[in-house]
Amino acid sequence: MKRKVNPGEKSMEALQPVEYSARATYTIEAISNLAQVPRRLIVLYYKHGLVVPTAESLGSGWYFDDQAIHVVKRIEYLRTECGVNLEGIKLIMGLMKEVERLREELRFFQRQ
Repeated sequence: MKRKVNPGEKSMEALQPVEYSARATYTIEAISNLAQVPRRLIVLYYKHGLVVPTAESLGSGWYFDDQAIHVVKRIEYLRTECGVNLEGIKLIMGLMKEVERLREELRFFQRQ
C-alpha cells in the first residue's frame, strides 16, 4: 500500500542535502528543463549570486553541474512555496551552507 504524501512534504525534498556529481555539466537550457524553471529566472538568480556556473565558454554560454539543479530547485521552493524574496533566499542559502559545514566538522571530530 502506497503512503499518501502531503504536498508540502514533497516540496521539502528541495531543502535536503544532496550528494553531487562533479563530472556532469549542463547548459542553462538543460538546467531550465531539469529544474522546470524558466531560463530568465536562472539568469536572475545568477545576477543575485544565488547560482554559479561551473564554466563559462566564450560565445557558447554557461555550464552548470548537478549541484546547480538542486540549488535552483531549492530557490524556487523558497520563493514560490514559502514566499521568500531573493535577499531572504540568499541569507537562508548562506545559513544552510554554514550548517552543512558545521555538520562536516562535527563528523570529522566524531571520527577521531
